[in-house]
Parts: sequence; C-alpha cells; structure tokens
Amino acid sequence: MRRMSRSLLDALGTSHYFRLTKHSPAFTLIELLVVIAIIAILAGLLLPALSKAKAEAQSTLCKSNLKQQALATFLYAGDHLDQLPFPWWYNAAWDDANSNNYQTLITPYVLRPVFKAGDATTNSDFALGVFRCPARLLENHWRNFKNYPGSGNPWKISYAMNQYVLLSFPPLVTSPKTAKLTSVPNPAQTFLIADVSKDLNHPAIISLGRESDGTYDVGYRHGRQYPSGRANLASMDSHISSFSLKQTNGIIMEFKK
Repeated sequence: MRRMSRSLLDALGTSHYFRLTKHSPAFTLIELLVVIAIIAILAGLLLPALSKAKAEAQSTLCKSNLKQQALATFLYAGDHLDQLPFPWWYNAAWDDANSNNYQTLITPYVLRPVFKAGDATTNSDFALGVFRCPARLLENHWRNFKNYPGSGNPWKISYAMNQYVLLSFPPLVTSPKTAKLTSVPNPAQTFLIADVSKDLNHPAIISLGRESDGTYDVGYRHGRQYPSGRANLASMDSHISSFSLKQTNGIIMEFKK
C-alpha cells in the first residue's frame, strides 16, 4: 500500500488512519445465512442421489450373492448325482436349522465346511457372506416386529429357494428328495433362489404373488419401499435378473409338470 502524504495524515489523524487499515470482518450475518442456505440446497439435491447410489450398491451386492449361491447349487448337484439341494422339508423329529435348509447344503462351497445357524442374527450364518442381503438387514425382523418376538425364526433370513424343487411338493413337504438339475425343461425361466420377504422370513418360497393374508413370500425391496420394489432372482441356468410384483408372469415355479 502506498504511503499517504504527511498532510493527509495530519488531516485525518493518526488514529483514524489505523482504523482504515484494519481488516473488515470476513462475513456479515446476511452473507453467512446465504452460504448456509446454498449448502442446504446442495445437500437437498445430493442426498437423494447418494441414497439412490447406496440402494443400487446394495442391490448389486445382492445379485452377486445370488450368483454365487446359484453356482454353489450347480457344484452341489455335480457332487450329488445331479440332485438339487432341498430348500426345506418338514421333519418333525429333527427340524434343525443347522441341517434343514438349502443354505446348510451349499455352505461348504461358499462359506465354511459346516453351517452354523446360531441363536440370533448377530451370530448366524444366515447373515454372513453370500447369505446376507444388506437391504434385508435394514428391515423388521419379521413382519411388524422390529426385533425377534420370541416366535418364528430367530434370525433375519435374506434368501429362499423354490420349494417346488421337492419331488413331493405339491402337495407335501415331507421328503427331502429333489428333482435333478438336468430335468428342468426351461432353466432360464425357472425360479431357483431369490430375495425372501420379511413377511415370510423362511428358506423356501412357494408363491410369487400376494397371499390371502396380505403378505408376500418374495422380498420386493430393492429400489422402492417393500413391496413396491424389485426382487433379485437367480434362475436355474444361474443367470441373475430382477423383477417387480407386476413382472412375474414369465417366471416358472412348478417345473415338474
């Protein structure tokens, strides 16, 4: 800054000169409010986009999990004379979650040698590795119960297999005998494994639509609030797709007819 002339300093006074050379405050109150308003507007624009990106990431992980489960199913069939794993069957004498579901059968191919059901979601293989859908874990434990109500399954289950894999179903689920993988006429259109709903929370699905009590077997949770979203599906040829409640007509559940 150029020096002021001596006569100008004398005219203004030394104290006034120093007041002129001091820095002004960085922002006025109005400026701060404007900046805060701009940040709020930007946050309002960005947060929905970030939320959507997070949901897409969860759905992508879910699809990856289903792909690995489908491939594990093929490996299981290859080791068991082409027989598909059973989803679940009614075994009153030994209905143990550590052995009676398809997850227990394909676990050696994707997680560890032996499946461990545990006694809660926090210590269960139902909520680990490829059996864990992050979007499912954000939902209620079962139906309208945020936490385990003391009845039903004590874990949050993310995926379920087609119950029609059982040779005895329909009408019964009293035998673990299953169809052969190579017996499936249209594998690309045939349901293998998909997201299961919080309404069912069980490892076997028998219906793609709305049940008489208003619940659903399939977890239509991705992209929109359940049941208006989409469910991810692994077909019998191991390809992965997604579908909404209005897009189920081309999906085959009963393939043994």
